[in-house]
Amino acid sequence: MQRNRDRWGQWIETLAQKFREKGATSPDKALSAQALGVHEMFQEAMKKRLGQTSIFVEINGKYYMNEERLREFEQRWQSAGAGNYGFGRARRNWFALRMFRMILGVVILTLVLVNFFTSRSLDLWYLIVVLIILWIGVSIVQIFHLARRTY
Repeated sequence: MQRNRDRWGQWIETLAQKFREKGATSPDKALSAQALGVHEMFQEAMKKRLGQTSIFVEINGKYYMNEERLREFEQRWQSAGAGNYGFGRARRNWFALRMFRMILGVVILTLVLVNFFTSRSLDLWYLIVVLIILWIGVSIVQIFHLARRTY
């Protein structure tokens, strides 16, 4: 996974260098993929992940590089320790949230079983309901995150 991120960053740098060499750094200087001398894979990648970065922009079949978006990319890249594109900390946080959700689920199940087979306390049922609502809330946050995830 780390190697893929490293290759991704190197590919972006290589493309940026080509765009600068050809002068395609503004909308009025946009060039075709052939004129830029980029691989055919570039056009396919623009329809997917590469296009979502907004570093390279297509206008009527021609492309230019957005220097500001490239600087943002490079800053995130460097702050993440070359290779995480700024998502290392975010991934750890989401992992911690997933673990919290799993542990919460186990606690809820344990409390339900204990309350059902032994104490049958109404107060414990209220606590279980509150924990279930919390568990559902965490699940919804994760679903929204995964729905908008682009990396």
